Amino acid sequence: MHIFRSLIACLLVCLIWGTGCGLAEPPRGAVSGAVIYNGQPLTSGVVTLVNETTGVGASVELDSSGGYYIQSIRTGQYKVAIYNTPPPPGGKPVMLDIPGKYQDIQTSGLSVTVEEGDNTADFKL
Repeated sequence: MHIFRSLIACLLVCLIWGTGCGLAEPPRGAVSGAVIYNGQPLTSGVVTLVNETTGVGASVELDSSGGYYIQSIRTGQYKVAIYNTPPPPGGKPVMLDIPGKYQDIQTSGLSVTVEEGDNTADFKL
């Protein structure tokens, strides 16, 4: 009988350990889209998302077609800003030719809601 109880206890421990007893990962989604300024794709810059409630954020450089893709970010409401691309070591910064309000997370007026799965958010400046 003692062996049977030990076996049951061992199975329960394995079951709990195997299913995880820690905190569950928060839901995540992906975000992609394009940044357009004066009807043309913005071909340089960094798209930055910030969730002011959680403090979570993400940044990604625009590609040559004005597109961006954030593969995994927590779900929620994010404010968005478009910043200059950091210069390479020893290089000169390339300044964006967009209104300054879009380069400040508090004044850009841009936002996106990220839900589980794939999300699309284009930004027309």
